[in-house]
Amino acid sequence: MYQALYRKYRPKTFDEVLGQKHITITLKNQIANGNIGHAYLFSGTKGTGKTSTAKIFSRAVNCLHPKDGNPCNECEICKGILNESIMDVIEMDAASNRKIEDIRELREKVVYPPSKTRYKVYIIDEVHMLTNEAFNALLKTLEEPPEHLIFILATTESEKLPQTILSRCQRFDFKRITTKDIINNMKKICEQLNVEVEDKALSLIARNSDGAMRDALSLLDQCISYKEEKLTYEDAMDILGIANMEFLFEMVENVRKKELEKALWKIDDIVQKGKDIHQFLKDLIYHFRNLLVSKTANNAVEIMDMDEESFSMYLEQSKNMSMDYILNSLDILTECEKQAKWLTQPRIILEIAIIKLINLEEQVTLEDRVKKLEMIISSGDIVLNKHEKVKEHKEQLESSEPEIKREKIEESNNKIEVDESPKVFDDSKGLSYQTIQDEWSQILKIVKDARASTHALLMEGELVSFENNILKIGYKDGYGIHRELISSDENKKLVKKILSSYFNKNIDVDFIMIKGEDEEEKKSERDYIKEVKDFFGEDIVEIK
Repeated sequence: MYQALYRKYRPKTFDEVLGQKHITITLKNQIANGNIGHAYLFSGTKGTGKTSTAKIFSRAVNCLHPKDGNPCNECEICKGILNESIMDVIEMDAASNRKIEDIRELREKVVYPPSKTRYKVYIIDEVHMLTNEAFNALLKTLEEPPEHLIFILATTESEKLPQTILSRCQRFDFKRITTKDIINNMKKICEQLNVEVEDKALSLIARNSDGAMRDALSLLDQCISYKEEKLTYEDAMDILGIANMEFLFEMVENVRKKELEKALWKIDDIVQKGKDIHQFLKDLIYHFRNLLVSKTANNAVEIMDMDEESFSMYLEQSKNMSMDYILNSLDILTECEKQAKWLTQPRIILEIAIIKLINLEEQVTLEDRVKKLEMIISSGDIVLNKHEKVKEHKEQLESSEPEIKREKIEESNNKIEVDESPKVFDDSKGLSYQTIQDEWSQILKIVKDARASTHALLMEGELVSFENNILKIGYKDGYGIHRELISSDENKKLVKKILSSYFNKNIDVDFIMIKGEDEEEKKSERDYIKEVKDFFGEDIVEIK
């Protein structure tokens, strides 16, 4: 039967355990000197070698011919423990044996001496899953066990263990395994398997293992099963559903240049190719993290753990971004990642995140301008009600911000440019709903020129009614997030301003949720109303 790589290449001696020398050296010395404790606690993240170390320790304390604290793995005892023919080493999963009855049964068994070995070893995995009653039942045995008994408790969440348990154990904290160690170990395994793999592919697998050797070997196992020939970087990306580095750089450039349509098409490309949206969000977060490190750290190449060519790409892109922009981007993406976990349509969350990122630089710029303006006002050099003074300080504001695009002073005051000679629709009959419908495409164009992100949100809505100078725009089920974003003060103010300016009339706007009606039915109803108004006259007909 085929055996998974992480099981087949599980370390068999302390020297083979990766990245945990602070633990293995201590355990080897204890065994060599005969200073063996009765209870150990191995804690750390998944896939860092806790269970493997516990199994090595169980053989080493019972080995007939130990070598510098390591088990020989050749004697009768070591072979018996390895092939599980000796029952004196017991592995117990606390997740499925967590009740007090299970611990009571264990207490009854531990009093019996081992059948063949020197010590009976109990390895209790995921020990934090035990109930409080079970911990209390284990406490007395853990404090004063029989001389032939050793407990090894393994957990990923040591903070959940009672202090009474922690104080009775020798605690060893396992570190995450470095990317370098993971890559080197995978190279050795690939050489033994006679499998050719590109270094970039191994680096990609290592980065996505999150410091867990077991996860890395599981991903490697999946990748080498894909093809018998050489495993390439592109193959690894296709199998793991990860966006390549060039794609991420292009996406961030689209965001930085406010190319919303291109960015949205890239998201569509991800979805159509069956890529995981959650994984792409993680990749995007990691990309901005690399931008942050490359912009701030002195030894950024070592921290980022990548080649010089890749680092230079991050360094070049980070030059065009301020520190605040990168930090705010990370905040937006991490928050969207949390939301995406609980939604059935994570694509919408990703699209919203991209829209927020595109607007972010504009918001940061506005904040900077406000701060500069406040400083000038507080200095007493400017009087707000005199436009001449404002004009005098315009150049001072812009010259103090070389990295920010120079904008027109009208734009900084949120003035939206429309047709210099707007059409006058406010005649004696008043502005009609039909007129707004006829002119809606022109209004959308003006909104798009003013702010592309607002236009994208407005496109998802539809005109509902116009009464008492209030235009209602509706959003169907599933577009609640779009309605929430368009209802923000900034977006709502922009739409109101454009409508009022275009129709030369004070118009308010209300964004509402609507139930999905049949489009043909709605169209026929509107046509019918139009026919009645045309026949009797708009001033006579009143629609209720």
